[in-house]
Amino acid sequence: MSALEQSPPAGDQPKAERFLSWPMAIAWVLYGLIALTFSAFQVRGDGLLYFDLLKRFFGERTDFTAYAYQFGSDIWNVPFFLAGKGLGAIFGAEPKIFHVTFEEIGITVATQVAFVLTVYLGWKLLKELDLPRGPGVLFLTVFGSPLFYYVIFEPAAKHAVDTLVLTAATYLLAKSARGWSTRNAVALGALAGLAVNIRYVDVAFFLVLAVVVYRSATLRTFALATTTAVIVGAIIFVLPALRGIGYLKIPHFLRLSAPASREASSNGLALASLPHANPLRDFNIAIPLRMLVSEHRGLFLWTPLTAFAVAGFVIAAVTRYRAGRNRQFFVALGAAALALLFIHVIWHAWDGGFSFSQRFLTGLFPLYLIGVAELVRRARAVTYVVLTLACLFSGAVALVHNIGYDNVSERDGIAHVVHVGVTERGDLWDKLQKRVRKRWRYLSGLTHGVDSEHVHGP
Repeated sequence: MSALEQSPPAGDQPKAERFLSWPMAIAWVLYGLIALTFSAFQVRGDGLLYFDLLKRFFGERTDFTAYAYQFGSDIWNVPFFLAGKGLGAIFGAEPKIFHVTFEEIGITVATQVAFVLTVYLGWKLLKELDLPRGPGVLFLTVFGSPLFYYVIFEPAAKHAVDTLVLTAATYLLAKSARGWSTRNAVALGALAGLAVNIRYVDVAFFLVLAVVVYRSATLRTFALATTTAVIVGAIIFVLPALRGIGYLKIPHFLRLSAPASREASSNGLALASLPHANPLRDFNIAIPLRMLVSEHRGLFLWTPLTAFAVAGFVIAAVTRYRAGRNRQFFVALGAAALALLFIHVIWHAWDGGFSFSQRFLTGLFPLYLIGVAELVRRARAVTYVVLTLACLFSGAVALVHNIGYDNVSERDGIAHVVHVGVTERGDLWDKLQKRVRKRWRYLSGLTHGVDSEHVHGP
């Protein structure tokens, strides 16, 4: 036996690797400061759809008719919403810190917890693949992908929870490369049932993983995973109906007219009638390409780190495939990512409206993470420099997009946002400073028992 194959003496055994090392703890503190400074606690935009559903489900009145539509993220949000509801019952509807209710704060907390678990599972995924997994790799990927925007600036959206589910599924895929245990297959099935209720198109991602389970597990294990997915998905889907809440049938490839919306408001459990019933009406084979490289919402242009990450993933996949390592995992994840991308050919609103970068591809965070880790493994210094610049670019664009400017529109592409950022940098810098000062004055006041944003306060 060679020296390399010999086991080290008992006293020289390496210490178990910990996720929360000192460098990682420092990174989390820095992230916490950023989150405290910029986090939005108010539920708005698409988040109102899921938030109103929760309120209606638990017996509260809502300003608008509550409907169920791709609401799976509410399953994750429930305990945090109920905790906020409990605090509201104890302390009353007032005071409202951050000028919002405790329930809304609960949604933000739910998103932050989902984010922490996503990063932790990402770390475990990289460990499983024996790739670099320090805080630099993890947080560069976070701030260089759309994920950071939907954790900090739009926490009421569902993308943080969706990313958690896809990251957990990817980790199970890597962990089961040498064979599927019954427990892991059932867990994957449960994640699939949840994911499809979060975003219908997630079915494409999990159908690829289903093929992997079918090919690499016993027929019994595959049947258990499939049955679990169907049962969990069906149970989640029918929950609103048990509370008399209707389903809003508005896939993004269908345009809901005003008359149809009024009809939906009066039909109770009935599905909203739609002006167009053909799901292929807006089929466009160019949509995936637009999602990646269009000036409007192209993933690679708004968040350029993802372009490097995809290249890194391809390099890792080719290298491992030739070496006979993790073949099934890399082929499966690559195929699942492509399936999730190309299913959007029937999604006419592929740009996500007034969104940052390509939000519908936020869930591919584990793929970006692997790609970044592979680049760091090959050229650490150069990779850190280039990807840090990419993160600074995405962060600056996100601030301009979020702070807003005169005549801001969802039609604006990355070129216009950058142009505004350069030509109006003085005004944007003043707005940014005011936002930071306002938030920290407010936080300082809270520590002294003063809520300066109280609706009835000074």
